[in-house]
Amino acid sequence: MQFSRILAAPFVLGMAICFYLALAVDQAYSIYVVPCVVFLALIYIFAPQIDWFWYQRNPPELPEGLRTFFEKHCLFYQQLLREEDRNLFRKRVALFKIATDFKSPQEDTAVTEDLKLAVAASAVPLTFHLPDYLFPNFETVVVFAQAFHSPQFPQYIHASESFAEDGVLLFSAPHLMKGFMSPREYYDIGMHEWAQAFVLGFPDLNWPADEPERWHAFSRISGFPAQAILQWINRPNVELLPATIVHYFHFPQQFKAVLPEVYGELEGIFGLERVRG
Repeated sequence: MQFSRILAAPFVLGMAICFYLALAVDQAYSIYVVPCVVFLALIYIFAPQIDWFWYQRNPPELPEGLRTFFEKHCLFYQQLLREEDRNLFRKRVALFKIATDFKSPQEDTAVTEDLKLAVAASAVPLTFHLPDYLFPNFETVVVFAQAFHSPQFPQYIHASESFAEDGVLLFSAPHLMKGFMSPREYYDIGMHEWAQAFVLGFPDLNWPADEPERWHAFSRISGFPAQAILQWINRPNVELLPATIVHYFHFPQQFKAVLPEVYGELEGIFGLERVRG
């Protein structure tokens, strides 16, 4: 139960008691309803801030079975050698999931917990080195049942995109889950779009220059030819820098061997080696 509702319960009870006393004993008791209503209104208005304050200090635990799930499917989690880092990852995934507004384009259809988990776990590695690990400019995620058209790319049935003007990320559910659960077999669109959001949030960092020939290096790092990545996402102007960041996170040893200078630049930003022990 949300903490704001627990906080509101005594005032609801107090208001009910005051109503009863006003009707059964003396109307003078009705005056005490006013402060209860005021406090309930304040709790209602500030419920998101109250709940987030509580969750930050009392982060919810993910189910025990997710440890095995992350160990099997999440490459970043597999690279975390210290148990305290793994605990921090799980807590941040749980909090990120709470802080994100998930939407489905289909009426009366909710985004399932496994999709929320995949979205959150794709984002957390990018800000793992930061105390403020949320993406304040991208708080909404829309998950489609399949590849989709959008106002930005009406002529393309595509798998993902970021819309910075409204702070929205859009994903095709099957593409998202395949890339998250089997990132060595399917390109990870979840991390790609969050990487784009991170780049937009920190434009002044010392990012590697966009060198188009780098697309040809990806096949030697991950086995994904450039054309396969472009066709998997299937929209114009798929961003090179987010694709580079995805490869840095998922295939660090191969990346360092093939693109050592670019690896050093990204290491200066994300510090992956610090959390790999």
